[in-house]
Amino acid sequence: MASRIKLLAVVVLLTLVGGGIAAYKHVELGIPLQVERKPFQWLVEAKLTFLATGQPVTARLAVPENAAEDKVGYDSRSAGYSFNPEHDRGTYTAVWSADNQEGAQALYYRVRFPIQGIDGGGPMPHAGKPPVAEDPGLTGSLDRAARGVIERAGALSKSPDTLFVGIFREIRAIESSQEISLLRRHYEEEAGRRALTLLGIDLLNMAGVPARIAYGVKLDEVRGGQEAVQLVEYFDGVYWKVRDPDDPGSTIDPTRMFVWNRGGGALFEVSGGAENSDVRFTVMVDSVPLEQLTDLRDSSLLVSTIFGLPLSERQVFKYVVLIPLGAFVVVLMRNVIGIATLGTFMPVLLALSFLEIRPATGLVMFSVITAVGLYFRFLLSRLNLLVVPRVAACVVIVTILMILLSVISWHLGMRDGLKITLFPMIILAWTLERMSLIWEEEGKRNALLQVVGSLVVAVIAYRFMRDRQVQYWAFYFPELLLVLLAGIILLGRYTGYRLTELFRFRNFEVREETGGAS
Repeated sequence: MASRIKLLAVVVLLTLVGGGIAAYKHVELGIPLQVERKPFQWLVEAKLTFLATGQPVTARLAVPENAAEDKVGYDSRSAGYSFNPEHDRGTYTAVWSADNQEGAQALYYRVRFPIQGIDGGGPMPHAGKPPVAEDPGLTGSLDRAARGVIERAGALSKSPDTLFVGIFREIRAIESSQEISLLRRHYEEEAGRRALTLLGIDLLNMAGVPARIAYGVKLDEVRGGQEAVQLVEYFDGVYWKVRDPDDPGSTIDPTRMFVWNRGGGALFEVSGGAENSDVRFTVMVDSVPLEQLTDLRDSSLLVSTIFGLPLSERQVFKYVVLIPLGAFVVVLMRNVIGIATLGTFMPVLLALSFLEIRPATGLVMFSVITAVGLYFRFLLSRLNLLVVPRVAACVVIVTILMILLSVISWHLGMRDGLKITLFPMIILAWTLERMSLIWEEEGKRNALLQVVGSLVVAVIAYRFMRDRQVQYWAFYFPELLLVLLAGIILLGRYTGYRLTELFRFRNFEVREETGGAS
């Protein structure tokens, strides 16, 4: 009786705390409980990292010129550094400075703007004297090759737009000419990854079209950071225009690409006692208005939770907060419904990978890996290996199978096969080990039933975790996980019949009633 009272007290306490914080955020801070049909805004965060050596450091990051406009909001929060935005002739720069910093450093600059996008890549008039094309200084065979490419690109028209399209199409052609091959080898030795973009810029300048580099960020929610996309800005006689050299025939789509910086300057610079500097961008969609998000972020730590973190760290939690939801589904399916699974974490992590891979493709690949891996696992059992080396061998086998499936999928044109690395490799290895033991001890029927049950539970958990309203609650109201915890604790004390057991013992109960009546 005392343990039951303690259980109820814990459940009530968790429910009141989680529900109370959620109610406060909804009533006082105005965070809506229902997810909006259309997201409100994009969030783009630049994360500048470097190693400080204990000397004074100054870091500069080129930022969007429309960051100062009312329709674009920005903020910069980097502990231990003084921040000073600079504006010079239409260019905006974020400047951080600090003394005596040492070790790994991270500086953040965040921009938010409406989901419809900002036309930062549109034509921009030139102020002042007309720009002059810079001579790249190519000589000899390189100069002759460059002029041959320019002549072919401007055969039909020498307008800046036509030259841009013609030059970059020839540069990126699969079967390139001898001139392009010669120029590419030279620029790849000098510029590395920026070779093709800088080659096109120099060719435009040689053709009399002033051109310079620009940088953009793909408006695509990806896990982890992304590098800045190298764009090209050129002058057509009246306007500066920005285009993507990878798609020279199209203009910049503001719903897919955000032009972070234009003007030809460096994207970032770190001077003083620093080394190994780099900048990465993280993109996320917010479904809550900016006013409510600001109130939430400025509230107490208990309420703001993950919204006080940088965007690059926040994005990881979009998946982390879904794991308890999958675990709840596993508990419900096993303790109440009675579906046997191979452990608790395997169905959850498999459902998590289905969020990136289509379930149909994922199920096929999982079945292939399990079937082939199980065959090799039985071969290993004949060698009488110990448990740890045997599991390590399974990890190697699973890795090789994933590589082979990725290569085969690529050649067959199945792009989803490239995402097979999202499968939990270690969990797959343990799945093979446990399935083989069940096969040997309880028979192949029980082993197959548990694998099928795990896949069924994984699909159900995926459907639950994929629901947009559920994802919204989990991310914007993570305190509701305390309510979920209360539900799991209650299910943990459930000792009644499982649903599958009711069907299993149905005939037995009927025979008892018949025997009693006779």
